This record gives sequence, C-alpha cells and structure tokens, in this order.
Amino acid sequence: MVFSRRTMDGVTIEVYADRFLQCVFDAMGDDPEQILYAGTIVEAARLDAADEQTVVSHLVVRGWAKREKQADGRSLLFRLTRTGVAKARELRAQSESRAEREAHLNNVLPRWAYNNSPSGGSADLQMFAAAKEWWFCGTQVTWDEVDAAVGYLAARDLLVADRVSRPQRITLTADGIDFVRSKQTLWFFLTTRQQRPVSNSPIIVDSNVVYGPVYDSSLAAGGSNAQTVRGNVTDHSQHHPQVPQPNINVGDIGAGAAVSFGSGPASAASRGGSAIAGSHNQQNTGLEHADLITILDRLREDLGEYPGGNALIDELQAQAASEEDTPELRSSMWRFRIEPFATRFGIVGSLASIVSLLLG
Repeated sequence: MVFSRRTMDGVTIEVYADRFLQCVFDAMGDDPEQILYAGTIVEAARLDAADEQTVVSHLVVRGWAKREKQADGRSLLFRLTRTGVAKARELRAQSESRAEREAHLNNVLPRWAYNNSPSGGSADLQMFAAAKEWWFCGTQVTWDEVDAAVGYLAARDLLVADRVSRPQRITLTADGIDFVRSKQTLWFFLTTRQQRPVSNSPIIVDSNVVYGPVYDSSLAAGGSNAQTVRGNVTDHSQHHPQVPQPNINVGDIGAGAAVSFGSGPASAASRGGSAIAGSHNQQNTGLEHADLITILDRLREDLGEYPGGNALIDELQAQAASEEDTPELRSSMWRFRIEPFATRFGIVGSLASIVSLLLG
C-alpha cells in the first residue's frame, strides 16, 4: 500500500512514523502492551493533528500497531504489537549509537549533494536541514555531526567543502560521484576502491572452469589432464564481501573428481595439498529450488551486517513459517520490508541475484 499524503519540506511518512515510534517508546514505559492515545503521541512528536490517522494506519499496515476500541467515539486508541515494540526499541538503540549516526550521514550526504546540485556545481549545505535525510531513526542530526561528516568525506576525497562562503557549499569529486552511482554503502566502496578490478567472467582452461578472480598467480595448463598453480592464491573475501569466493586449494590440480564451489568468507582457500577438478564434475550449491525460509537465510548474509538486518530476517522467517509460501507473500516481503530496508542503506543493487530467487 502506498500512502498519498502531503509532504512537508520533503519529509515522508517513514520519517513521521519513526518520530511517532520514538515517542511511543517513551510513553509505554515498563508496560509495552498498554493502550495509548494517538493524539497524545502526535503532540509529543510535534506532528500535525492531521497526520494522526495517516501515521497510525501506516503502523497498522506494517504490523507494528493495532487499533483499539474508542471509548468516546472520537479518540484514536492503539497499542503496539510485539514486532512494533521491537521496532521501537530498535529505533531507540540506533538513534543513540554514535557509529550508526555517523554511518547514516556519511552515506546520505553525498547522495543528497548529488541530487541537489547542478551538473558540475555545488550544493547549499544549509538546505540539508530541510531534507528527509536530516532525520535518523526518528531523531534530528546536529550541525556538529554534519560538520564532522563533511570533514570525513573530504578527507576521503569524496567531496570538497567551501567553508569560507556563507552559506557553506559542498561539491562532489569524481570519486564522490562514482560512489553515488555505485549504489553501494560507503564502507564497501572505500574498501574496494583501491582493489584491482574484479572480473566475473570464468577463466576456461582445457574445459576446467575457475570461478572468480585469482590474484598474484600464474595458471598453467599442461598435458595429461594436469594443471599446476604456481605462486600464491590470495584470499580477498574480506575485501570483497559481496563477491562470491571459490573454494581454492593451493597445490597441484588434476582431473577426475568434483570440486564444490561455495561463497563468502567460509569458503576461503585451503593452503597446501592437492585438489581434483574434473571438467564435468563441478557441483553447484545454488538456491534455485530453495524454499522461502532458506532464501531468507541466504539474504541474511547481505542484510545482517546492517543495524536491524538480523531482526528483519527473523521476523520474515517467522512469517514464512506461519503462512503459505505464495508469490504474493514473497512480493509483499520485498516491497514493504526488504526493499525499504535495503534502500535506507543504499544496497538495493547488490541484492539483484538473491532477489531474482526470492521473486522467481
């Protein structure tokens, strides 16, 4: 469901809902199941009375709140569900975390500047206070935090800050523009920026396929169905966490048996000894026919490193266990839960392969 409503200075329903939940967290105290007056919460959150129905409806649709019977026929009463209480607590923990507040600003400032400056021009930083990105988990950031983020991004050569002019202006560098266009998190972009280009194309040698990059090594194909790897095979799983890594054994490689190709840090290279790989014996560990819970468990590898990612997967897996696995259920999970979460951290593009499995 998409809500059609006015926006104030570019602020969206998601921002209002986070502000509302932050105030609910304060109001519920030690009794998370108590019934609350929506009007009181709206006032505490400094929202307009006209937003009351819209915000509560949004929480109900997300499964975070339930409406209660109105005693006088006028007051809107509600209480949080179990997942709503968990969401309120998550917002409070995130909003009080310095590291997460810094990560938020470091990721959104370049994107905001890119979208609010002419091509080759600069953005008026004073206008950032009117953007939805000024809000993080229902709380406002401060100018001290913004100034620290500008300094950090400038030190990483992602932007140039004109601190003399008033209002202050920021201009993205070529690297800053590349970061925005990559749709990656800043941590991943900075980690991989200095790495060698990674080719996703298979290297085919005498019908044996090597999946993924092989660094700092030479691969020679000899006669009698033998291959020898000379030099070191470097494990870059730490630097390329979203790139599938093969199981690689350093030593002589012959033909005649299967090699199992995995992914992630758990499949880092074994050092020393020999491994056998036949040209038709590779075993695929894909998830083409996996059930919904298994696919969600795989998705945890991508979302679990972000705040609230593991909690989101836990909720979705509980829902999958209690409901029939249908295309409608999967589409709903993607549109209303996974995609908004991934959008918040700028990682939608990196989920393409697993989303194709999720949505069929």
